[in-house]
Amino acid sequence: MDQAGLLFVYIEQFGLQIQIKFLFKIMATVTLTFTNPLNVSLQANNTNGYPGADIVFFKDSEDNKIYKVGPCIAISENTITCDIEDDAKRPGNGDFIFFTKKKEINTTGIIGYFAEVDMEVTSTTKKELFAVNSEVFLSS
Repeated sequence: MDQAGLLFVYIEQFGLQIQIKFLFKIMATVTLTFTNPLNVSLQANNTNGYPGADIVFFKDSEDNKIYKVGPCIAISENTITCDIEDDAKRPGNGDFIFFTKKKEINTTGIIGYFAEVDMEVTSTTKKELFAVNSEVFLSS
């Protein structure tokens, strides 16, 4: 990382000098404009650390590779604004734009839900129950 990406802090107290390095990446912003309405589940957040912000990606129409744009920091009716690394590849016209949600924040579960099943045998002959199964999966 070059010198522009480093922040040096010097603390001198009681005759002791301490040097602390903070490494950070220089970020720019990119605004993507669409002709159609945006997906309503896209979430933005512009606070420190981007909690809850969806991460935007694009598939390059020329080389068919997927590139990360960055966290979504603002949304309007037909635009998305994202933080993007200074040296990152930018999406162009014709690229497929998509986003992912942070699984730590955007999960659902079965808390508070239940199922009740009544099973009844109507035959008068002896029957054997082999198995009863259920399946639960996360969906958001």
